[in-house]
Amino acid sequence: MKKRTVKLALGQFESIQGDTRANLAKMLEMTDRAAEAGADLVVFPELAYSGYFCPSYQMQQLAEPQDGPFVQQLRKKAQEKRIHIIAGYPEAGPVTGKMYNSCIFVDDDGNIIENMRKVYSWGEEKLKFAEGKRYPVVKTKFGNVGMLICYDVEYPEPARIEALKGAEIIIDCSVWSINPAEHRWHVDLQANALFNLLFVAGCNTVGDNLCGSSMVVGPDGEIRAMASRTEEELLIHEIDLGEILEIRSRIPYINDFKEDTFSMDALNKY
Repeated sequence: MKKRTVKLALGQFESIQGDTRANLAKMLEMTDRAAEAGADLVVFPELAYSGYFCPSYQMQQLAEPQDGPFVQQLRKKAQEKRIHIIAGYPEAGPVTGKMYNSCIFVDDDGNIIENMRKVYSWGEEKLKFAEGKRYPVVKTKFGNVGMLICYDVEYPEPARIEALKGAEIIIDCSVWSINPAEHRWHVDLQANALFNLLFVAGCNTVGDNLCGSSMVVGPDGEIRAMASRTEEELLIHEIDLGEILEIRSRIPYINDFKEDTFSMDALNKY
């Protein structure tokens, strides 16, 4: 089996609500450490730049366009350190007052290669954010990467759509609370990995009653690495994408899946 190794870094930290300068500084510092450790990709949580709990008006003031100062700083750092970066931020839409809960994906040349807008809004998020409509899969030099944001991973269809579009790793950037941690955070990440026989990496936040436990799950559904439940941590773990073919040869979920029992028109619009 040919090895295709990828070193992932999950930057689990507590965002300071409304303090974009402090949050960006933390992300840049963690990116430096991830690059020094030889990581191919460093990931940060949902709305890591602003904090998740800002009221709507404050979030509107913090929101930036897709290539605003926040993303420009990430692009510069990615190019300088030769590392890919995924990070959550409030994205200002083209119309004043319209914003999205988004994650930017920057490659190691400093190019924006994707900007995902969260599709499923949880609870009061609907009062703040417009919703996205796509489940993107990005071809990178180290593999095909699917993107989800928090609540998106609680539905089986988004990960399956990305698997059918060729994803080998699905990244889920989240802000996940303590109470549902065991029966939803762990289970959702593991189930999506197992059902689709691919790697899933969930990057979560700590503080504010949040459960941490950022993790990397293998295509067999087993947790390969997990961060602290309470502490900031840069979790670094190397995976081998060659495992996907080996496991799919033993567990035929993908081969046996009957795509023709679903509407391909509905699938192809994402």
